[in-house]
Amino acid sequence: MKKVVVISCLGIYLLANNEYIPLSQISDNKKEEYNFNKETKVKVKENNEIMKEYKSENILNDEIKPSKNSFSYNFTKDFSVTPKISYMYVDTSFEGENIKKTHEVIPEISFIYKNHTLKADYLNVNSKIYDVVELDTSWYRLSYLYKYYNANIGLGYNDIRADLTLIGKKSIKDDERFPTLELHFKNTKDQLVFEYGGFYGKNDNNIEDAYEYYINLGYKIFNNDNLILNAGYKNRTIEFDGDFELEYKGPILGISSTF
Repeated sequence: MKKVVVISCLGIYLLANNEYIPLSQISDNKKEEYNFNKETKVKVKENNEIMKEYKSENILNDEIKPSKNSFSYNFTKDFSVTPKISYMYVDTSFEGENIKKTHEVIPEISFIYKNHTLKADYLNVNSKIYDVVELDTSWYRLSYLYKYYNANIGLGYNDIRADLTLIGKKSIKDDERFPTLELHFKNTKDQLVFEYGGFYGKNDNNIEDAYEYYINLGYKIFNNDNLILNAGYKNRTIEFDGDFELEYKGPILGISSTF
């Protein structure tokens, strides 16, 4: 712009004095005096530099957000894990007679996807019968449940491992496996959660009947299911061939959380 103004002014001045000289006839010294030989350099920015500057000015971020229709988004939204830990004051009965009271911890975990639940729990009780026999029982359970309204219906797989030891003698071990039919109910109102249900099963080997029933009342600490305190009662009974019955019962206190 400066160059154009200088040329224009010089042209007007020369015309006014009738001494106009074409640019081609101006000497090199004069050209240098009026900066005719000075080149104006324009820096051309690359496309990526322009985009970077535009993003910086408009605070744009290169973020990839999952589509709401994608499998990973829907799976994450519909999938949850609920661990639960319970304390049970177990009253063990053998042939209908109370033989031992113990304090047991029952761990549980549930994997939930939409209306489907895969649940596992474990119960271990070590007690003495008449102070001459020690009975150590481990009960593993894995069940699949389908939610239908407020009910969860399904099947369970049970593995009971019993170790019976007579004082001064070798132990007798038994391992029984059997299926169970599961039925559980859950009702909620405001911060309260009411649960009850149980299972029933048997096998063709030594177990004639095996069942559980329970009732449980929970309280939501927050407005969602992330943390629940609960209290209730549970009974598990096994009836073996030969009228041999083993029963575990007692009150329960627990806490659960959902992720």
